[in-house]
Amino acid sequence: MKELKTLLIVIFFTLFLYWGIEPYAHSKLHPHVDPANYDFALEDKNLAATNVEKAQESLEVAQNSGNEDLIKSAAKKFEDAKLAQNKYNAFWNEINAIDLSKGDATRGAETFASAGCVACHSVEKAGMPASMDAMSASEAYGANPPDLSDAGVIYDSKFLAALIKNPVMAQKLDHKFGDENPYPMPEFFGAGGDLNTEIADIVAYLKSIASKQEELSGKEIFKVACQRCHDMKYDNVYTDGNKLSVAKYMGSTPPDLSMMIRSRDINYLHNFINDTQKILPGTSMPRVGLTKESEDKVISYMQNVGDSKKDERERISIYIMIYFVILGIFAGLWKRKIWSKLH
Repeated sequence: MKELKTLLIVIFFTLFLYWGIEPYAHSKLHPHVDPANYDFALEDKNLAATNVEKAQESLEVAQNSGNEDLIKSAAKKFEDAKLAQNKYNAFWNEINAIDLSKGDATRGAETFASAGCVACHSVEKAGMPASMDAMSASEAYGANPPDLSDAGVIYDSKFLAALIKNPVMAQKLDHKFGDENPYPMPEFFGAGGDLNTEIADIVAYLKSIASKQEELSGKEIFKVACQRCHDMKYDNVYTDGNKLSVAKYMGSTPPDLSMMIRSRDINYLHNFINDTQKILPGTSMPRVGLTKESEDKVISYMQNVGDSKKDERERISIYIMIYFVILGIFAGLWKRKIWSKLH
């Protein structure tokens, strides 16, 4: 009877920690965020609205406290949140006004060349090699400009249009780059025609030369979208450029992603890649802009590299649990037999 009471006490406190304390701690360490949204305009507008609501709540708390310094700080954050909301709403309204369905690939190829895109970007599929090697390019720009051969399929079309028009806003890096610290890729001011038409044409051109989604592996997408800054050492994939230049450009050395799948779950990675600022406000990592299909392939690749034994491990863990259940039964029977002789 004494042993049963002890077992019940242990079970009670275990369940209390698991259901009472752990969820609370998790909510503080990992605040809830909305699921990844691949309509990037809606994603940014929703996040901006959420930030305004949070800032307003903080301001109300500060006003109730009566602390002037706290009120001043909260009021500044509320004003900044409102300005950011207005800026992103205006930006995506401009992007939504671009009719991507009317883009002409032939005109887009001409605009792409005349607008000077090939000065930084390569398009190997179209016979346009990079003007500089990866080391030189990363030293000049901070990170090696990506080859755009498959940009039309791995990136969302609306994101591409936004990226062409204003890369800082599209990648959500306005907190890092500005007039005093200009972004290496300038805004697109057009090549002489209608700006929206030219952007739609370039997007159509990039889509016309891209591979089909099913033809691309997760590793190939990773190399285009992630390898400019990150290593995947377990698969002998290393940063495409000068690591010191990339670290200076980013503000810190981007981590090797070989084991990221074990330290962060799949849902976290989807949310982070989809909108870095939602998970880690102020980070220097840009929003990537991958489609859902491309993002799935990248995360699957990370899983295959960093946790290739997951299925085997989970299968064996079931056998181990069964083993301990059987062992516990026999241990209990053996204990009863021994103690029965003493009594």
